Amino acid sequence: MPTERYLQLRQEGVKDMHNNELLRACREDNQLLDDFLKENKDFVFSTIIKYKGNIDDLRKKFRIEEEELLQNANIGVITALRDFDFDRGIKFTTFAVRPILWEINQLLYNDAWLVKVSRGSVDILGRIKEIEDTLGYLPPDEEIAQILKVPVDRIQDINRFTGDIDRIDGMENFEVCDMAREDEDEIVNRVYVEQMLEDACLDEREKEIIDLLVEGLNNSQIAERLKVYPMTINRSINRIRNKIENANFEDRRISKYEQEIQLVAEEIIELGYLIDIDDMKDLLEVCGFDTSDFTQRILYYIRQKAVQRTELELEDAVS
Repeated sequence: MPTERYLQLRQEGVKDMHNNELLRACREDNQLLDDFLKENKDFVFSTIIKYKGNIDDLRKKFRIEEEELLQNANIGVITALRDFDFDRGIKFTTFAVRPILWEINQLLYNDAWLVKVSRGSVDILGRIKEIEDTLGYLPPDEEIAQILKVPVDRIQDINRFTGDIDRIDGMENFEVCDMAREDEDEIVNRVYVEQMLEDACLDEREKEIIDLLVEGLNNSQIAERLKVYPMTINRSINRIRNKIENANFEDRRISKYEQEIQLVAEEIIELGYLIDIDDMKDLLEVCGFDTSDFTQRILYYIRQKAVQRTELELEDAVS
């Protein structure tokens, strides 16, 4: 049961998370802060579920307790409360998402877990590729796990880190769906690849191959351009895939702009129209994101992904 003062500060028809008077008081009074965290843990858990998945699944996958999730998320709430600017017109619930997810990611993706994910992954990836080549299609994770006699969550872990890497091999088949947005889609496509390759430690020849893939050349055309055998290009692409996977790259790629994209998507849904680039940049800065290094290409990328996400969420709502 919250303290009497906490109850007095509550406003009828206003959620605690939107009650600025209560939020200000919680900054100064630790007892009120304790009440605030206890009374609003549903918001914390709903944030975790929305962005990270089912609580029970997280507990099993990462071998952590629900209380650990809550404690780390609460650190994020406290950080948000400390840094929140009441005069910028942003809801606290929006502002709090980023620090909450930061703390949760620190808990989930520690070094020990990353080592567990990467160990042996290259070998399993090769065996998955053999299965696909033999059958002519890629079976579901459960069937792959049964064939390879490994836990299905192991297959899912690897796929989560490597699923988008196929975009490198398939880049020559990439088609812009909406030609009216061709320029912006091209920006998005290139930024996507740049993010993928940022930490993969590729040599100059490998980077050159990626650049040619992005230009639209297939493996044979790249081989002709570089005056090597096609098999050499195939081996190079496999080596690139392995380097990216070994760097545990996919987790970093997701975390790099994921929060910005989700924030912009929520703002677009709330406003009901497409936000322009300058307003989007202001929104990100108000919510604590450092946009000083964001080029126009990065900003277009974030907005494009946010728009795609809003379209998916609207489809889910209709269905």
